Amino acid sequence: MSKFQKSYENITINLQDSTKIPILLWISLVYVAALLLQSLEHLSIINSIIFTCAMIGHCISYWYSKTWSRIYPWIYVMSQGFLIFLSAFWIPAGSPAILIGLLPTIIAQSITVFESKLKIFIFFIIFYGLFCIEIVLSYGSEDLPIFITILFIILTIVVFYTVIYNRQVNARMRMEYYLKELEAAHKEVEKLTLANERQRMARDLHDTLAQGIAGFIMQLEAIQVYIDKGNKEKSQEIVLKSMQQARETLKEARIVIDNLRDNSNTNQGNFNSIIMGKIQKYKEATSAEITYTIDHFPPLSTFILEHSVHIVSECLTNVIKHSKATQVKIHINKVEKQMVIKVEDNGVGFAANMVGKHTGKYGLLGITERVRLLGGKVDFNSIKGKGTTILVEVPI
Repeated sequence: MSKFQKSYENITINLQDSTKIPILLWISLVYVAALLLQSLEHLSIINSIIFTCAMIGHCISYWYSKTWSRIYPWIYVMSQGFLIFLSAFWIPAGSPAILIGLLPTIIAQSITVFESKLKIFIFFIIFYGLFCIEIVLSYGSEDLPIFITILFIILTIVVFYTVIYNRQVNARMRMEYYLKELEAAHKEVEKLTLANERQRMARDLHDTLAQGIAGFIMQLEAIQVYIDKGNKEKSQEIVLKSMQQARETLKEARIVIDNLRDNSNTNQGNFNSIIMGKIQKYKEATSAEITYTIDHFPPLSTFILEHSVHIVSECLTNVIKHSKATQVKIHINKVEKQMVIKVEDNGVGFAANMVGKHTGKYGLLGITERVRLLGGKVDFNSIKGKGTTILVEVPI
């Protein structure tokens, strides 16, 4: 059984439970009316006891209808009809109230039980014939048209209510099913987003703090060795190098923190102003010469804006961290319905086929993932010792 069918069944059962109490109250009113009509003529204690037992059985069967009608639909419906006609037989003067009051409810219930027009029609014909026979035996054929007219009026009202009820069941079933699916999808998106952000933070922290601290430890160990040997000059030299490395590590850590803080402000302002702010920050963080050309872009969707800004930011971050470049060129152009991002440097380069296969290339893997989300394409062209060119094309 599919999730959709299970959801439909659960909601149907819940709605059936919510309508049981009004129907049971209606059966109770029919029971009282039948006894009152019979008492006007002659009320036998034995007949009233049998009638009461039949009504109790009818109520119990209706209360457990969600189970019995699902397992034995024909037996359930026919037994309910049998109890109704049995009650009408033992309380003849009250039979109009019993038949006209309870037959429409069981006929309407058959619409939900069978969900087949042929079965519903067969069931209706059987009970309609028994109704006519019961009226003719109790009151004669002269009054039959009146009773049939009253029966059809009440039956029309009850069936109309049942059809509306079934439509509400289907509508509510679909609504609750899709709400559950949406909630599950939302939770999954949250998990994936959190996992992606954790991976990104782990990569950035590994490339800055973890590697920097590991270098400090090695240098401190070397200082300790030279101090033990009494070589103060060498120790001081390593201390100066350690201080310089500390400054560089701190600068890179600040870049990572700025990127994390900028996530909350990415949607403020347009693409051009955000990119210019990013470039200015990277200019302050590196001694490399950064030149750029940026076309004017119309307002972008939140999705495209966020990922495109991250793509440019990660390109620049990788240049500062790994390339050792002295010149960086950034071109961001609007070509027809595409954004073309091109970042060039004259750094040390890398093996482009190793993207994502070791720690140093996780930033480039992140670029690839974002480009894929935007439905674009990316090309890494790098030659060791001669620099790197990253070309990104995404639709806007």
